[in-house]
Amino acid sequence: MYEQASEENKKLSNYITNIVGINKVINRYYDEDKKNFIDIFTCDDPLYPRIKICGTIGVSDYPNKIEMNDNSFKDISIELLIAGYTEFSMLANILSTSGFYIINKGWECQPGTVFMRIVEMYCETSEMKHIMFVSPFLWDKLGPLQLETKTVHWLLCIPISDKELEYKMENGTSALEDIFQEKDTDIFDINRKSAI
Repeated sequence: MYEQASEENKKLSNYITNIVGINKVINRYYDEDKKNFIDIFTCDDPLYPRIKICGTIGVSDYPNKIEMNDNSFKDISIELLIAGYTEFSMLANILSTSGFYIINKGWECQPGTVFMRIVEMYCETSEMKHIMFVSPFLWDKLGPLQLETKTVHWLLCIPISDKELEYKMENGTSALEDIFQEKDTDIFDINRKSAI
């Protein structure tokens, strides 16, 4: 039996896809035990036909407990986005795997978080190995979405290399983002060379 998306998640889906792309298609991905699922939308970039955008629908139904400066924890509902060239068929898989680490393992996710070895699972020959989460800077109009039971924030997944991860660990996320900007790094290309 195919479980329908909640009304809130339908609103969420319409909100995000109206901002990021056109020609929306939604597919359901299950975890290994077939207990939990994530719906993933894929759409085309309206300005650049070679780029597709994928995003989760439903990760925000699960806890994402982030430690605050006062050592308390706050549950911040998130959904994930990734953008890349259309030839990279593994984008939705990378996204669903990242989502299942949050849903099933309780991994926290916020700007600057890195999920290690996720790209490598699907693209062994690439220098890109990991996923770093950043604010979704590609879309100026994308802000938090207030729904009845949750306020949803989006994070953009950026594939990074071992050397880029090492640089981020030593110098911080914003320093790595500065390098990407300085070198005009093509974040849509999973097969790109490391910026460092």
